[in-house]
Amino acid sequence: MRAEVTAKLHQVVVKIHFSFDMWSGPNRHAYQAIVAHWLDPSMKLHTALLSLHRFRSAHSGFNQADHFWTTLEQYQIHHLVGKFNVHNATNNDTALCEIAKRLTNAGYASFDPIRDRLRCFGYILNLAVKAFLWGANVDAFERELNEEAILDDDMVELLRWRKKGPLGKLHNILTYIRLTPQRRDQFQKQVLEIYPDETVFTPRVGNITRWSSDYEAIERAFRLWEPIEQFIREAIHLNLNGERNRSPEVLSNDQLLPEDWVMLRCVMDILEPFKVWTNQLQLRYSNGCVADVLPAMDELLAHMEDMKVFYTQEGNRAQLVTSINNGWDILNKYVCGLPFLDGYGSSG
Repeated sequence: MRAEVTAKLHQVVVKIHFSFDMWSGPNRHAYQAIVAHWLDPSMKLHTALLSLHRFRSAHSGFNQADHFWTTLEQYQIHHLVGKFNVHNATNNDTALCEIAKRLTNAGYASFDPIRDRLRCFGYILNLAVKAFLWGANVDAFERELNEEAILDDDMVELLRWRKKGPLGKLHNILTYIRLTPQRRDQFQKQVLEIYPDETVFTPRVGNITRWSSDYEAIERAFRLWEPIEQFIREAIHLNLNGERNRSPEVLSNDQLLPEDWVMLRCVMDILEPFKVWTNQLQLRYSNGCVADVLPAMDELLAHMEDMKVFYTQEGNRAQLVTSINNGWDILNKYVCGLPFLDGYGSSG
């Protein structure tokens, strides 16, 4: 397959453009995807995955540049490197500078790491959503979760999520339901008892690095609201009576009150336009087009401003207004600020 793709790449009449990204799977293994975009002699646009390999070293820009350089060598396309579309993380800044330097040192035509780079608008949307959900210091929260996952410290992770309010409590509940095959089977049984025609039986759990996953988790939770409530009530009852080898207060402290569900509905309503635009801009060959991105910028900034006014007038929603401001600040920084317009900037 590589030989076939290589042959096609060597037929291009203009430069080949690239996108690459890091991803960690549920098995905690890291991967890097490298994708090429090019026009064939008939001016037809093509896209191909050049590499998806296990990334065993630190996610530094230099290590990413090493992997990218190896991919160029495998396809022998050093002389065809054009422009890049990668998200705003600072290690990507380093990676592009290192790739440009290696091309120059090897005698190939290079590129400008700033001017020849497009930044991923979907990533910017995700930064704004994370700031809205988890606070202005979301990077620290994410690092703490990763450290606890490495240490397998489930209780500390449970407590850290709980501090994040209704969404954190929902995360703990859904994780509890999905943790073992027995619980998933029991939950499916309860779903069918309550909703005999239901075809969805498994709650979704949000992932702090997966775009729109928290919105999807809340949406699924409302769809399965009654089975979730019943399952947790019964689990708490069994724990309190000592019928399960669990601390009695574990689930009790995460049980969602009616006002928590109201707050989750507010969060879902605020996030819905972000979900819609994220999906729309992922359509093939439309992502990155200025005519697609500009309406998203305008609509989402106006949406957050409207939501701030609405919940300020509602009263008793100070925490939600603060969250909206956190998300708006990130969105405004990258959309309206000079870093976004001039191609500069770093990860939020």
